Amino acid sequence: MLAKVLQQIRFGHKSSAGIAVLHIREHEIQLLIQPAHNQEAAVSVYPVNHGDWQPAMKEALGHVSKMMALTLIISPAMYQIVQLEKPALDEQELLAALPWQIKDLTDIALEELVLDYIDLPAAPGQSAKINVVVSAKSQLQELIAFVTDAKLSLQQILIEEWLIHELTQYADHAALVLMHQPGQDVLLQVIRQGQIQFSRRIRGFNRLHQYNKTDLQQGVFDNLLLEIQRSMDYIESQLKLPPVRSIQLLCSGAERTDLVPLFHQAGFNQVQPLQLRPELQWASAINLNEFWPAIAATVSSNWESTA
Repeated sequence: MLAKVLQQIRFGHKSSAGIAVLHIREHEIQLLIQPAHNQEAAVSVYPVNHGDWQPAMKEALGHVSKMMALTLIISPAMYQIVQLEKPALDEQELLAALPWQIKDLTDIALEELVLDYIDLPAAPGQSAKINVVVSAKSQLQELIAFVTDAKLSLQQILIEEWLIHELTQYADHAALVLMHQPGQDVLLQVIRQGQIQFSRRIRGFNRLHQYNKTDLQQGVFDNLLLEIQRSMDYIESQLKLPPVRSIQLLCSGAERTDLVPLFHQAGFNQVQPLQLRPELQWASAINLNEFWPAIAATVSSNWESTA
């Protein structure tokens, strides 16, 4: 969540009308409306033509009630994630120091940097690490200006990577979530007790949805499995985390149908499509693979609105 250093442009909003989530993607803008009082949620999509997202955003915002709490989700094209050793500073000092720590690790100019971070588990005897998300201030200000012009109340700005853990319940053991959306690299996350323990993008599989079962069996799945195994080995040997005991897949129906039996054949028996947590069952009629970030954001929105 881009929250720690966005206090001046983010404010909590208690609403009786419900929640609106706007997900800004490269080729479209998605809008999820979750009315209050258990009314049925609705989703809509506004195409983005040639990267010009402004008309689509203006149209989408026109369908949001001014009484609703609004959340924005930005896509990976609008932010970067950098992993660092965590400096031994209190939070305010850390936030002041981070821009200088990462200025040479991102192509965003120092004066443009807006950032937030999450803590990562540290192996015994090793330094604590953090994942820092950075975005361009002018880009965020442009988004906020659209919200302000529409006279809507912005509650928070979120990023895709930090939302998957909101979708399902996790036991004490480490669970691996494998997510793929068309055109994006596969996202692998290890989650334990509801917290992200490890996250990486697996390059080279952005067309995974286009492969049929034969393609997968002729090397694609083996290459993917190799990358998954490398990640599992790393979290056990380097991060000293408990072994992964289950895998959940968040991908299209065709991908799930083909991948699950291949995982089983490779000896991974605890593999299944991602299961929504009970309080998100209202979203079972919505295409989870297409709208999962917006669905997940409603959990964070509900928490924030009661804070």
